[in-house]
Amino acid sequence: MESEGEVKYRIISWDNKLLNNLPQKEPAGPLYNIDGPEGSVRRLHFPHCEIGKGKEKLTVAHVADGKVEIIQPQTVTDTHVIINIQSLSPFGLIFPRSETSIRAQVLLFYKKKTEHCKSKLNIHLLPANVPVKEVQKQHKSYTYIDTTSTCDLTPRRKYRLRYTNTVNTDNTVLQPKVVKFQRDCGPNYHPTFEILNIEAAEVTLILSEKKGKEVWTRFVDLITEPNSTIPDIAGADFVDEHRETLIQRFPSVMEFADCLIGKNMISTEMYENIKAKSTPQDKMRELYTCLDSVGRAAKQEFHNILEMNYSCLVSELGELSVHLVNT
Repeated sequence: MESEGEVKYRIISWDNKLLNNLPQKEPAGPLYNIDGPEGSVRRLHFPHCEIGKGKEKLTVAHVADGKVEIIQPQTVTDTHVIINIQSLSPFGLIFPRSETSIRAQVLLFYKKKTEHCKSKLNIHLLPANVPVKEVQKQHKSYTYIDTTSTCDLTPRRKYRLRYTNTVNTDNTVLQPKVVKFQRDCGPNYHPTFEILNIEAAEVTLILSEKKGKEVWTRFVDLITEPNSTIPDIAGADFVDEHRETLIQRFPSVMEFADCLIGKNMISTEMYENIKAKSTPQDKMRELYTCLDSVGRAAKQEFHNILEMNYSCLVSELGELSVHLVNT
C-alpha cells in the first residue's frame, strides 16, 4: 500500500467475448473486481492451483475498457502469482489450455431430512484457488462439512463418484454418474455431484478417474453436527493475509510443525520437508506450502498457536489489517 484507505474486492463473471480474443487461453482462477483509492495499491498476490512447471505459464489478465491487457508476473511462487499494478480494475489469472493436472478441492455441503425436504449431500469439484467462503455464501441452507479436501484433478478429464454407507436403501440416488472436471472459477458454484435420500450415519466417498484410478477417498460422519458456518474464516484469512510478514518473523516453525503432525494434519513426508530446510524463512515457506495443500483447518490451528504464544505479534498485525497503511 502507498496510502491509507480501504480496498474491497468481489468475484465477477469472465466475459466470454474477451476470452474468445485470447485463443488457447482459459481462466486459471476467479476474476476479481478490485476497488480502492487511486494509486493506493501497487502489488497484488493471486492464489493459483498449478503444480510442477505449469506455474511458469501463468499470466494475469487485466480487463479495462472492454479490452484485455496481458501482464507478465513479477514473481510466481508455489502458491501465488505476484504482479505490480498501476490502477485498479478487474484482474484474473489465465493459463494456456492444456491437459495437465491442477491442485483441486472437494467441498461437501449437507442438508438433513425434514418434513418437507429430502436429505441431500452435495459434492463440489473445484480448483484449489476458489475461496471456500465464496462457495458457502451460495449454499447457506446447507451445512459445510470440513474435511481434508485437497486432490489433483485434470481439466476436461472424466471422473466418477462412488459411495458406501452403513444403511442400504433403494431410495438413495447419486447423480450424475460421471462428470467432466472443468476449471469452475465462478462467480456461480453449482454442485458437481449430489446424493439424495441419505439415511446412513456414515458414508465413504470415493472419487476416481473414469478408467478406475482413485484420486480422493474420505470417510464422512453425518451424525456429528457439521459446521453450519466455516469456523476458520477469520483465523485462516489472517494467516493468508500476513503470509510474507510471518515468513520473515515467525520464530518457531518446528513448534507448529510438531503440533500439526501430532494432530495428523500433515504427513510425515511434509514434516521432513519442513525440517530439512536450512533457514527459518525457508522452513516457513515450506510450511505454507503444506498449509495450502491440507486446507483451512490447519491454517486456523496455526492462528490458534499464534494467539496463544505470540499474542503481541497477532495484535500488531491485526492493527495493520484494520487500516491499510504503507509498509
